[in-house]
Amino acid sequence: MSEFHFIRPLWLITFIPLILLFIYSLRKATSLTAWSKICDSHLLPFLIKNKTASNHSYAISLLFISAFFMIISISGPTWTRLPVPTYQQIEPRVILLNMSDSMFENDLKPDRLSRAKFKLHDLFLHKDAGQFGLLVYTSQPFIVSPLTDDGQTIDSLLSSLIPEVMPVKGNDLAYALQEAQKLIKDAKFQQGQILVFTAAIPDKDAILTARELANLGITTSIIPVMAKGSSQSNMFQELAAAGHGELISFSDTSEDLEKWLADTKGDDHYEVNLENEIPIWRDEGRWFLIPALIFLLPAFRRGFSTRVGS
Repeated sequence: MSEFHFIRPLWLITFIPLILLFIYSLRKATSLTAWSKICDSHLLPFLIKNKTASNHSYAISLLFISAFFMIISISGPTWTRLPVPTYQQIEPRVILLNMSDSMFENDLKPDRLSRAKFKLHDLFLHKDAGQFGLLVYTSQPFIVSPLTDDGQTIDSLLSSLIPEVMPVKGNDLAYALQEAQKLIKDAKFQQGQILVFTAAIPDKDAILTARELANLGITTSIIPVMAKGSSQSNMFQELAAAGHGELISFSDTSEDLEKWLADTKGDDHYEVNLENEIPIWRDEGRWFLIPALIFLLPAFRRGFSTRVGS
């Protein structure tokens, strides 16, 4: 009920004439008893009909309460959002960022890790690229963010990724790939994309794991984070081939990531989404018609109009 509001609040203005009309009707009922001030009490029953004023007030009160609920109903009270079908790209993408010592060399200025984070910043700015998740790893993987449509939230966490936050050292890409698969499955996806940012040469365990994931529908691509003049092992290409992914050369522009996003673009799916930028609310006014009709039921009794008009 914290989101309770009225869809058509201007209708609430009609309470003003309704209240004025109600006060006028009650005063009219009071005027019916004015004879009691100038007539003897034993003559009064012969001048006015017994209980006329009270019956009049009772009838007016019922009509007022019924009109009250009708105005509330017309104003469109609501507290429930309607799910809105939207087209949304479904393509889970888990980014693996190596945080081992190999990422702190400065053949890329200021260092490899900083340049990788610059790349990730450009990547997370894409709002139509599907769902992103981020893992950092050394000898163990650590989840920075599960899969989410909000890449900007992950982007805000990049500045906190410094060597000091890693509790252990080492380099185990195979373990990180397994954790990435778990992240995709936990989000209820059967397929997905993994993109590895690393300067460490993949070992055979990592290549074997990438092949196993590819058989499950999870593709692994890799970006060697090192200068073009640096020596690169064929193991990078072997991992990309085993993972049915791409070997992406590190560049100073975002063209490499743009190409990867285009090559791995998934299909648009029709989904029901409750978190809309322009929410649609369910009109709950129908529930207020029930008491309005209940208080209106006496109006169908014989003589009710006479009480109102008297």
